[in-house]
Amino acid sequence: MKTGERIYLMEKARNTPLENGVLRLWESTARDRLPFVSALIFGLAAHMFAFTNKLVNADEIESLFGKGATVTSGRWGLEAVKLIFPDYSMPWLWGLASLLLLAASVCLIIRLFDIRGGLIKVLLAGMIVSFPSETGTFCFMFTSTAYALSFLLVVTAAYVFCRGVKLCAPVACLLLVLSLSIYQAYISVAASFFVLYMIKSCLEESGSAVKTIVFGLKALAMMLAALVLYAAVTYAVFRVTGAQFNDYVKDNMNGSGIFARVRMAYDFMVYYLSYREFALVTSEASRWLHIILLLLCAAGIIREAAARVKAHRPLDGVLLLVCAAIFPLAVNCMFLAMAKDSIHTLVIYSFVAFYVLAAMLLERVFAGGSALRRTMRDIVYVALAAALVSNVYFANEVYLKLYLQYENAYSFYSVLLSRAENAEGFEEGSKLAIIGCQDNALTDLSGLDTGYIMGVNHDLINIYSRENFLRRYLGSNIPLASETEAEKLAATEEFAEMAEYPYYGSVKMIDGFVVVKLG
Repeated sequence: MKTGERIYLMEKARNTPLENGVLRLWESTARDRLPFVSALIFGLAAHMFAFTNKLVNADEIESLFGKGATVTSGRWGLEAVKLIFPDYSMPWLWGLASLLLLAASVCLIIRLFDIRGGLIKVLLAGMIVSFPSETGTFCFMFTSTAYALSFLLVVTAAYVFCRGVKLCAPVACLLLVLSLSIYQAYISVAASFFVLYMIKSCLEESGSAVKTIVFGLKALAMMLAALVLYAAVTYAVFRVTGAQFNDYVKDNMNGSGIFARVRMAYDFMVYYLSYREFALVTSEASRWLHIILLLLCAAGIIREAAARVKAHRPLDGVLLLVCAAIFPLAVNCMFLAMAKDSIHTLVIYSFVAFYVLAAMLLERVFAGGSALRRTMRDIVYVALAAALVSNVYFANEVYLKLYLQYENAYSFYSVLLSRAENAEGFEEGSKLAIIGCQDNALTDLSGLDTGYIMGVNHDLINIYSRENFLRRYLGSNIPLASETEAEKLAATEEFAEMAEYPYYGSVKMIDGFVVVKLG
């Protein structure tokens, strides 16, 4: 035994159990260090502006001291997460915590699909943490840690189930239920990863088509069991608390039939690459790179399927094609339960499964020394690297827009409050009634095209967040008129004769209310 090894063992013998445990953990995570550090670096490059500035939008204003709709959205786990991450939207602390949870998820994903190449680990880690769905999540910082935990839970569920460890099915089922109780849309992450694992099995020379089919049926049964258990717990929580689903959830439950929803899931795969509305592809160049990447993946799978048919393994080839065909449905399986109008960027985080597919094919299909395979590998690397740069740029563009919107609104409402307080007849007890369209009042920032990344709640200030904005960010204590009172004031002749803000005559006392008429 060498002197260095002897000294190391002697020092280890003097360690406490805790010290030795930390040492063993450090030694066992050697393969995880590169993707973990990469996730942190690219995560900070993409999101550090959001971590170091208090960026706000309508929901963020409302939920500065809360998690938003929890039990009434079927997210009873989100309510329970308050015990871990208290109800304060703290960008730096919650941002770092979220990033660490995502980095841990990246490591599990790379282990699950046995990604070995250093460069592809770095690129895959960067794509997952900088993906626009995560940028959208950080726009709602108050739930960022909870959603990152939900993502880690669903990834862990897939990892445990696919590894086939003892009691893997019930443990994975429980983890999946906990994930769904925080954010139901992540069911699509589980579904896409299970189909990916089936594709991985089909690509392996020792893979058995029968075993892969059995695995798929077991995974489907486990997910159905998790959904049933989640529904049972949800309704039990409703009975105890007296709550019920809110209108947003009820609207999602209504819609097209099952076949129309399945078709919509496939249609949207084209839609994601054709339009900027969901901001999944963050530039025109990125769009074409994604198309090239998907075409290469399709070509690789077809080639592997054909090779298995020639090798007298037709069932393996057919199964590979079937798995590839249902993969888009797995990625978009949330369409089976959600109305089309409710889909937005946060919901579609499962799209990152395509990058995992590209990484698997790069190491299993495009491996080899031929010039064609080397060229295809380089195209995959370049496409992912360019898309990653575009995602990082886009994330900072989104945060810049939120920052400018806040500065704009702060200045606008500061002046508005000053004029309201100086209105003739303003006195103690007077209420403020701001009537009109918010969008016409603030400076147009459409030059920063951030698509539909925050869904329907893209406005900085709206009718339900305005009061808290004035209270929490401007320190105003002027009571606001109710919606009913504002409607009555808007119907008066005096209001009709008022000019539009900011012009003279746009601020006026009417029946004891300080009325401001926006456009």
